[in-house]
Amino acid sequence: MADKTIKFFKGISTQTVVTLAMGVMEIVVFAIISRLLSKEDFGYFAAISGIIAIFLSISEAGLGSSIIQKKDASYTFVSTAFTWSLIIGSIVAIIVFIFAPTLANIIADSKLTIPLRVMSITILLNSIISVGNGILYRKLSFKTVGIISIASYFFASSVSITMATMGLGLYAVIALPIVNAIVHSCALFYIVKFPKLQIQRTETKEIVSFGGWLTLGVIFNNLTQQLDKLLLPKWMSIETLGSYNRPAGFVSSISMRINGIFDTVLFPMLSDFQNDRTKVNHVLQMSVSLLNSFSVILAALFFFNAHLIITVFFGENWLDLVPIMQIVSISIIFNINGRLVDCFFRSLAYVKLGFYLRVLAASITFGCIYIGSSNGVHGVATSIVIANIVNILIKLGCLTKKTNTSIIDIASRMFNAWRPIIPILFIGIPYIIYSNGCIIDDISFAVLFTLVVGIEFIVFPKFIGEVYYVRVFPIIKGLINKIL
Repeated sequence: MADKTIKFFKGISTQTVVTLAMGVMEIVVFAIISRLLSKEDFGYFAAISGIIAIFLSISEAGLGSSIIQKKDASYTFVSTAFTWSLIIGSIVAIIVFIFAPTLANIIADSKLTIPLRVMSITILLNSIISVGNGILYRKLSFKTVGIISIASYFFASSVSITMATMGLGLYAVIALPIVNAIVHSCALFYIVKFPKLQIQRTETKEIVSFGGWLTLGVIFNNLTQQLDKLLLPKWMSIETLGSYNRPAGFVSSISMRINGIFDTVLFPMLSDFQNDRTKVNHVLQMSVSLLNSFSVILAALFFFNAHLIITVFFGENWLDLVPIMQIVSISIIFNINGRLVDCFFRSLAYVKLGFYLRVLAASITFGCIYIGSSNGVHGVATSIVIANIVNILIKLGCLTKKTNTSIIDIASRMFNAWRPIIPILFIGIPYIIYSNGCIIDDISFAVLFTLVVGIEFIVFPKFIGEVYYVRVFPIIKGLINKIL
């Protein structure tokens, strides 16, 4: 267990570096692109992204996850998973290409047709990426995946920004995921030794037994996450979707990056000792304590600094969306627990239960968006946050029951992990009430915010929590000593 714990935190360290690098690049690209494109362009891109995300979940079919999850994956198992990944990815990509006009008119209008057809190539490429990354993650080669991700995104973002400066609008935005997928898949083919193409009946049955329910669950999970993008163009307008999705997407992308640090490392490790409930419960308790300490700070960062963030990274013409970012930031506190629960469901092969819960989540989200859309973009943002919190609490309750973990203990750990926000509230609430929106005030508060957080995590590590103090703080302290 000690060896696994060391690998866990080493993996987190690697993923943290990768996430920080990716996060910085995404923020820079976001800031540049936001000033070059219109809300309509971003609305269409959001709609396209929503459609592609649904079909990506179909094409992935849980194949990459099945490679990681299976403890004794043989060469024929991996070969079968890879072959089926290419077949399914090709079929789904062709379907999207053929039915693009119909999908475009259902979601928004005919302007989506050509961009949607161009984006369909990412579905096939994702089939390669999913299996390739799965092979590397199974070997715990987090550094290799990180280098590939950083290099491919850097090249793709350079292409996207160049196209945006040329006035190519929507096509400049869709170029980023397309070029990124092309470069990433090519790099994997160069580095990873992919198995030969073959299909074995026994392995196929085993993959379907795991990947089938997982795929259905992922489809409904993505449907839940993309419902706003699929419904708002018709229920409200494409410009409204662009206005809502830009701040919401900014918050979501960064929080997902942070969450992904732990999810990427945790999944292959949990799969390795999935039958040892004592270890599973220990990791669940440790993860809840650690992750919530960071998620509450991230939520506070976006909530109290929303005006400065939008001014710097969006431009002043987006300042009317400050309340949207503040509303959406609230869900960050709970989203990390949702990502954690999903990771445990996949790792412990509770894919059937995960599917049922995601169907319920999609239904709850649909109802909330329907109610919220009658109150404008602010109503939509509020309704989605409420739906997310309800869905996550339901899933967390089911996980504690399945793992025989005390829900009271988990809730207690969660609330205790939120302690770092207490000092921030003392400076943040007066700032929100009395600030006049001046850039000097915004920068001054941001500096104060950073100072308070730094003091909490470096000077008073025990206040953050026992897991942070024992497991994470020694690493941070060592880095500080090296720098000094």
